[in-house]
Amino acid sequence: MMRLDPQSVADSSTDVADGDPLDGYARRSRTSPIRRLLLLLAPVIGVVGFLAIWQLSIVIFDIKKFVLPSPWNILGGIKSDPMFYVRNARTTVWESFLGFTIAFLLAMLGATIMALSKFAERAILPLAVLLQVTPLIAYAPAIVIWQGFGLKPILIMTSLVCFVPFLINGVLGLRSVDPNLLELARSVDASRREEFFRLRLPSALPSLFSAGRIAVGLALIGSVLGEFFSGSTGGLGYSVKTAQAHSLTLQLWGSVFVLAFVGAAATMLIIGLERITLQWHSSQRP
Repeated sequence: MMRLDPQSVADSSTDVADGDPLDGYARRSRTSPIRRLLLLLAPVIGVVGFLAIWQLSIVIFDIKKFVLPSPWNILGGIKSDPMFYVRNARTTVWESFLGFTIAFLLAMLGATIMALSKFAERAILPLAVLLQVTPLIAYAPAIVIWQGFGLKPILIMTSLVCFVPFLINGVLGLRSVDPNLLELARSVDASRREEFFRLRLPSALPSLFSAGRIAVGLALIGSVLGEFFSGSTGGLGYSVKTAQAHSLTLQLWGSVFVLAFVGAAATMLIIGLERITLQWHSSQRP
């Protein structure tokens, strides 16, 4: 029978504790300044590379400007009248923000009820699923007929498309709190309010921020679609609709570019807030 030498066991444990030199080199390389710089520039490199391929394809395949303008021409069109895009972007951003906020508040109310009551979850969840699987464009005209033209139908459409991600992720997050912590809180006679704000809500924050990143794009979609149907005279959706009606290709693509920029900026803002708020969470550790 093979016997284990205590000294060899001690030596091997020391080797494991010290770590392999190559492993240490790998760890240092992962956190090297060059690697950090590349990770920081990766999104910029990806976007610039995509636009470069687009620009090159226009030249190689000789695509006409009225069919598909080049990124350089689109940026030139935006530069020729920047205030036009600023005004319309301001309108769409405001509509998206209001709809996003309304959806979040209503979803948190519903998620709290569903997280505390199985009956409420079974009653509400089918309605949420129906709302999610039904395309917004199918009932957008009905919302306009119901609410009339103006801001109200836009806010309703925007809130509807953002509601379900917040609701589902909210329920998941509120229920993901450690049961041992709940038992501990109840053992010291913590109130329901203290249990919610000190345990359930912090536990739900990672899921809610994930839903927020999804809902940003949905809020812009809801606002633009609402501007299409609600008779709006401002906003990037109105700009796209007008450009399509009058064959203004540069204005159409300029509005799309601005929408993409607004969505990317809003997503980065939420990611920044997430990193600041969830410094304690394992998802934010390197």
